[in-house]
Amino acid sequence: MKKKLFILCLSYLIPFVLSAQKISISLPEQSNKEYTFILSKGIKQDTIQKGMLSFAGDVIINIPEKEKYYEGMGSLQIKDVRPLNIIVNHEDFSVEQGPDQKYIFKNSRENEYLYSVIQEGARPAQDTTLYASSFIGLVRYMQQLNRLASQGGSLMEKANARLYALNQLDMDKLYTSGIWYNVVDGLTKLTPDRQLMAEDMVRLMKRIKSQEVFEHLANNLILITEQYGWDDAFDVIVPYIEESGRIAVPQGRIFDAFALAKVRKGTLAPALDGLSPSLIEAGYSRTLLVFYQPDCENCHTQIDRLINDYPKLKEQNIRIVSISSDTNKDVFAGDVKRFPWPDSDKLCDYKGFAGINFVRYGIMSTPTFFLLDEKGAVIKRYALITDIDFSTSLKEEK
Repeated sequence: MKKKLFILCLSYLIPFVLSAQKISISLPEQSNKEYTFILSKGIKQDTIQKGMLSFAGDVIINIPEKEKYYEGMGSLQIKDVRPLNIIVNHEDFSVEQGPDQKYIFKNSRENEYLYSVIQEGARPAQDTTLYASSFIGLVRYMQQLNRLASQGGSLMEKANARLYALNQLDMDKLYTSGIWYNVVDGLTKLTPDRQLMAEDMVRLMKRIKSQEVFEHLANNLILITEQYGWDDAFDVIVPYIEESGRIAVPQGRIFDAFALAKVRKGTLAPALDGLSPSLIEAGYSRTLLVFYQPDCENCHTQIDRLINDYPKLKEQNIRIVSISSDTNKDVFAGDVKRFPWPDSDKLCDYKGFAGINFVRYGIMSTPTFFLLDEKGAVIKRYALITDIDFSTSLKEEK
């Protein structure tokens, strides 16, 4: 009898243990259709629940206990139907679609506030206790950034948008808004000065409270600066991330970025395993390090340009050292036959991106070029051959 009573009590407790919030949704016109319910986290979307709507078009979404502190946008997605975007913020509530196709919410101040704007065009007073109020502000800011990017704007408009980001933009709330990418992308386009953009991003990062949000933005900015070859921005953002101490155990892209950040303007380039003579013993006026992948189309395009320029570079006493991520000796040997520089300057340890030279230099993407001076100090990092000025000096780059 006691065992049955225990099982009965447990059956009542389990829903409360597994679910932090319940959302009842009724969409009669979408009966028997497959659905997915997701939560927004930066550029990622976490699938919380999947299944089939009932014959009556009903479903109960159970927000799991691990998401009990989540405040932000959730989205019910059904194929060929506009998503139902709702605010998830500790409320147990219900929503149904009326005959006029409008959504009717019960027991949700958040969504009643939001949908009074979406469906009725209302202008409710700002309520800082509601995520909905902040979300509407974020959407309006996103629209402002989009307009500045597509149509341009006055210097004053761009300055105001920048000042809002620096002083008021809440990155923690933006993280769960579903419009993270749009806003971050817009912020990177506010100014063509990459160093200024990077300094603004550092100021934003300093105001972030959540460790999860901090790491997500750090990863995003590292990816953006590396993809576009914005080295001036990279050299501001990554050292700050490392010096902040907020990444105790760097992994993946952040680990590589920390290594790459150490190979920046003015630093002595790390020794290259397998290279003889070394970077500082050869007596060249300049050295160009070329990190590439054998299956990278752009790598081949850039190397073809370098091959064409090599006779002129050789006359200028410029050394070319190529470092391949190949893992096949035969493929590597066949590939480098066309390279006109000495075989001793064609390196490969057949370990791919895990090779010691790729790790020492923190290579995250290819091609990556490092121009060194006669002492082996880094003058600048590049992504395109056409951007390289072989006559430049470290003093000029600083």
